[in-house]
Amino acid sequence: MVPSTDSNAIDPPSEAVQLWFSLSGGPATAVGVGAEVLAPDRLRLLFAPWSALDAAKGDVYRVHKGDDGKLWAREKIEASGFCTIRLVLTDDSPIGSLNAGVEAVLDKFFALGVTGSGMFGLAVIDIPRDADITRVRRLLDSGQRDGWWDYDELCVTDAWRRATKP
Repeated sequence: MVPSTDSNAIDPPSEAVQLWFSLSGGPATAVGVGAEVLAPDRLRLLFAPWSALDAAKGDVYRVHKGDDGKLWAREKIEASGFCTIRLVLTDDSPIGSLNAGVEAVLDKFFALGVTGSGMFGLAVIDIPRDADITRVRRLLDSGQRDGWWDYDELCVTDAWRRATKP
């Protein structure tokens, strides 16, 4: 990589880079997520962060290089239209063990055109703008009601907010 003359800029790498988000209110102070370089000061998220609020797959961020050498999110400059929901399996979830349960959960959402990832009883799903939001919300709410999981809305769109809860 060629050194940059601007300490806030990065040079495009041959692979994905890590974009960091500051966190507050928990044991972790930051979370990193894979991103692709669009310009020296702009990155697009490849996946939704597990903990950052108002960040979704495909969002574009203006970034700066910190004193620690890490690339930090400065501001979202383009929203992708994806929604990000974090699911946490309950300890006694009828879906099964935490790891097997995460796979079962993701399979349920994949059937609705929703992607995601997970491990250790935690999953993050990426809901594209063309998904049937009503069906996704119905599955989220029925799973919560049936004791399979709890969920948090990390990043939602106006379309998500307008959709009627089942």
